[in-house]
Amino acid sequence: MITTIFLLISILLALAQFYKISFNIRAVASLVIGVAFGIILRLLNQNSGDDTLHSLLNLVSDTYISLLKMLIIPLVLTAIIHAIVNLRHHQGSYLIKMVTKAVVIILLLTGISAVIGGMVGSWMHIGFGMSFSGALNTPEAHSLVDTITGMLPSNPVTAMADNNVIAVVIFAALIGFATLKLHQQEKEIAAPFISFIHSAFFVAKKLANMIIALTPYGVFALMTQMTLDHGLTTLMQMINFIAAMYIAMLIVIVMHTILITLSGVNPIHYYKNVWRALLVAFTTRSSFGTLPVTMDALGNRLKLSESVSNFTPSIGATIGMNACAGIYPAMLVVMTLTIMGEPITWQIILLVGAINMIASLGVSGIPGTAFIAAGVTFATLGLPFNIIALVQGVDPIIDMGRTATNVNGVMTTAVITDRTTR
Repeated sequence: MITTIFLLISILLALAQFYKISFNIRAVASLVIGVAFGIILRLLNQNSGDDTLHSLLNLVSDTYISLLKMLIIPLVLTAIIHAIVNLRHHQGSYLIKMVTKAVVIILLLTGISAVIGGMVGSWMHIGFGMSFSGALNTPEAHSLVDTITGMLPSNPVTAMADNNVIAVVIFAALIGFATLKLHQQEKEIAAPFISFIHSAFFVAKKLANMIIALTPYGVFALMTQMTLDHGLTTLMQMINFIAAMYIAMLIVIVMHTILITLSGVNPIHYYKNVWRALLVAFTTRSSFGTLPVTMDALGNRLKLSESVSNFTPSIGATIGMNACAGIYPAMLVVMTLTIMGEPITWQIILLVGAINMIASLGVSGIPGTAFIAAGVTFATLGLPFNIIALVQGVDPIIDMGRTATNVNGVMTTAVITDRTTR
């Protein structure tokens, strides 16, 4: 019976698409229906009894996320090369300025976000009355040299197979610069490759549009699965920590909005055009998986320059991350110090902000990597890793907001970079 209802809802979503009901309406409706359906199933105690339903949910959600991830390498590779090659009629200084600004802005936003997270956590006294339960092994430490060499594309094919996006970005940038150099010297030889990249990029974009059209189905399955697995009980167990995280993320998004406004972009116009990317980020919990939608929002909807709209999301999925590498580790530090009975001072909060800003280099945009960023901060400060055991149960709920905040930070960076580099 429950499985039949799931199939009927899926058919209704398909009919809505067939009759050309607005994508926006279908996407929002699928989110609301997914949450409501999940709550009803929990009330009926169906969270573990219907294997067919779980199989269908896994099939739809995993297929959607896999298709989004499938786009990452071909889209990033062709987008970066295409963006750089298209600069052959511009001054080289533009690209240098654009890359430098994008990296500096996203790192600064991450550091500021960490300070905000520390302040909110301290203000809300997260961790008060709690104690450590269980312990986790300290993650293997990686030196700065290891981190940097891990970013380099020693084997481009391996980098693509491992979804090492930052290595692919560097490889694509080198190919782009080599093509520019060849174009200056031998235009006729460079022309076929430029034409190929141009065609490949637009084929990748067309494929992205086809997969983005499946968003309502993926959102419905993901939200049903999330609500079914975690419900409201897990929420209540750490309501103060969850509330503190979402308050801090809301403040960071307000900061993004102010910066967007100061850059000369109407915030209503901005959010009207980027909300799809935020929705996909919220439901998939993957900055990588959101890349195609983010690029579409920046390039096709906000009409930012092609270089900025392709480069910034690609690099922003591997460094920075306002929530995962900024707010979250800072919040965990405050919680740990509170549990240990240690004072939380301005100096500590500012130090955590600086550490997180540097530690965010090379953070990967897939679910669960917030723990890696937190591990670097904890190792630097010499704090016990036990605190991670306390928040694992609610992490999927927090990670939805974290990913949306990360993506909004990347798009804010793109807007500022575009407006100040033209």
